[in-house]
Amino acid sequence: MKNTHMLVVVVLVLSLAILACGSATPTSVIGPTKALEPSLIPSIQAATESTKTPMPTREPTPTVWPPVFDLWSLEDLRNLDSFMITINEKNTVNGQLTERTFTIGYMKEPYGAYRVLEYDGGVNRTYVVNDRTYELTGTGDWYISTGTMRGFFSEADPALYAGKLLEAQFAGEEEYEGIAAYHFVLDAANSTESNADYQVEGELYLAREGNYILYSHQLETSKQGDFAQTYEVTATLSSIGQMTEVKLPPDMEEMSSTADLPFEIGLPLPTDSAFSGMIRYENGIGVDLYTFSTPKRSIEEFLSYYRNLPPTDGWTVSHVGHVTLHESDCEFTRECVIINNGSTQVILYYNGGSIRAEFDWPHWYSPLD
Repeated sequence: MKNTHMLVVVVLVLSLAILACGSATPTSVIGPTKALEPSLIPSIQAATESTKTPMPTREPTPTVWPPVFDLWSLEDLRNLDSFMITINEKNTVNGQLTERTFTIGYMKEPYGAYRVLEYDGGVNRTYVVNDRTYELTGTGDWYISTGTMRGFFSEADPALYAGKLLEAQFAGEEEYEGIAAYHFVLDAANSTESNADYQVEGELYLAREGNYILYSHQLETSKQGDFAQTYEVTATLSSIGQMTEVKLPPDMEEMSSTADLPFEIGLPLPTDSAFSGMIRYENGIGVDLYTFSTPKRSIEEFLSYYRNLPPTDGWTVSHVGHVTLHESDCEFTRECVIINNGSTQVILYYNGGSIRAEFDWPHWYSPLD
C-alpha cells in the first residue's frame, strides 16, 4: 500500500514539471484605425498549448457603432458650467403662422439663470438672481418669488424638441460650432411614422463628449381634409462654459429694490415672517401685493398681535376688522388689519399659512362700518 502511495506522488510531481515547461501565448490583436461594424470587431482569446485545455475567454469591451441616438440617456444640461439655448417654434395652420422663441441662459456657479420668451404679443422676461425669480410679462406685470419658479427649465429639456427624431440615423462624425459631434438625420422616406398624410423629418448633432444635443431641427407636416398643418422647431445650444454673470437688465433693477421695500421702511410683521413673493399689475388699481410665509397660527393670534402693537417706527394700527372692497377676503370672510405710516397705507390679510400685505398707494380701502 505504501508503494502505491509513493507511485501516485511521483506521477503528480512529474506532471507539474511538464506543465511548468509549457507556455500559453495569447493571440495578439491590433485594433482598426477607424471604427468598424460590431460584427467586424475581433474577440481576444487565449489558450494553453501544452495541455490543450481552453482558458476562460476574455470578453471584448462593448462597442456601439455606429452611434445610436437615445433620447432617454441624454445629459442634463444643468451639469454644464453654463450655457445658452435658443428654441424657435413655428406652427402654421391653414396658412396662419404662430411663432415664438425661447432663449434660456444658465450658470452653475454662482447660480443664475434667465429666460426670454418672444411671441406675437410681446416679450416675457424672467431672471433668477440671488435666490429670487423676477418675471416681467409682455403686458408689464411683475411677478417676484423666492427660489427658482417651478418649470423654469422645462423649455430647455431636449426631449421636448427631439421626440420625433428617435429614428434618426447616424450620418457621420462632424464638428458643430467647433465641438466634436455625431450627426443624425431623419428622412421622411425612412421614417415609419411618415405616410401620405403625415411626414416627419429632421436632424440633430449630439456632442461626442457629454452626450447632450448641440442642435436639433424637426419638421412635421400633416393634412386631413381641408386641414393642413406644419410644425417646425429648432433648438440651438451655444455659449457653453462662456457665461460669467447673470444679472437683472437695467429696466428690471427696480423690481429688486421694490421687493425689499417692506423691510427698508420697517413694516411691522411677526418676527418669524419671511418674504415669499410680490405682484404688481400694470393695469391694476395701483396696489402692490406682497406675501410673507409664517408659521401657522390662529386668526385671533394674528389679529391680537396688531391690536397690542404700539406705534413702531412711525407705523400705527388704524383698524382691525372688516375692510371695504375686499369682497372675497376682508369685507365678508374675515377681519384684517389697516396699518399706516404717513401717506403709506397697508392692508394685512392672514390666511393661516401666509400674510398678504397690500400696499394701497391710492388709498382705495377703508374700514367697513
